[in-house]
Parts: sequence; structure tokens; C-alpha cells
Amino acid sequence: MSAHAYIQYSDVPDSLIASSRQRVDDNGSVKLISFDGCPLVGQIGELSNGRLQVEFPWPRARELRHALDDWMNYHGINYTVVM
Repeated sequence: MSAHAYIQYSDVPDSLIASSRQRVDDNGSVKLISFDGCPLVGQIGELSNGRLQVEFPWPRARELRHALDDWMNYHGINYTVVM
């Protein structure tokens, strides 16, 4: 079973957005984003209401999972994990 963590793009601090790097994957269908200090690359998607969200894989490895959780908590970003 795999899980994913979701954040609202609007919850990301402006300083992180300004320093983020965005690109489209090799297939040209998925927009990816990396934030300074974040251990994983996220995928940007649009919700039906037009708002943007970022999806991260929720790691099985404890150290990586804790690093992602710590990064989001440090920046005050609320997130939801869905299995």
C-alpha cells in the first residue's frame, strides 16, 4: 500500500515559493516542484475548485518520513496523509 501527503499551495510561505524550482517531467504531463530543504520533490495538481495542491509520496522509510514531517512542521504547513 502506498500513501501520499497533500499540502495546499496557498499554505506554503512566500519565501519558499520564491526559492522553489519548478519543472515539467520528461513526459511533459506532470509539473514538479522542489522546495529548499524539503527532502522530496512534489507534484503540483489543480483541484476541481481551481486551487493548487502539492502531492508528495509518503515514505515508508522512517528517517525520510520524519524529515518530510519535520520540514512541513518547521514551516507551519498543514498536510494530510492519504493511504
